[in-house]
Amino acid sequence: MTTWLTVLAIGLGSVALRALPLLTTRRLPERLTAAAGAGGMSVLVGFSARSVLEFGDPSMPYAAPVAVVSVVIGLVAAFRGRCVLTSTAVGLVAYVAAAGAIGAVR
Repeated sequence: MTTWLTVLAIGLGSVALRALPLLTTRRLPERLTAAAGAGGMSVLVGFSARSVLEFGDPSMPYAAPVAVVSVVIGLVAAFRGRCVLTSTAVGLVAYVAAAGAIGAVR
């Protein structure tokens, strides 16, 4: 339930940040929009990382470390200026590659 409330709050905040300049003639400060983007991304990554760390599938060894590494790689891509889709794809590719490598060794 908390996850859905957080996603809803981030979505409403995103809509407000995009609609406010359209409804008024003023632009939002650049620092505010950058901080809002980083904050939203951090909350989503935090919830994702927590759910992966609580993941307990015995068929996937080292699930938590693999997930943490892939989330960090995706975050590095995001903070280097890549779009959300690219950052997510980079993290996903890192996760699949690491899980495949561990599965092949095992």
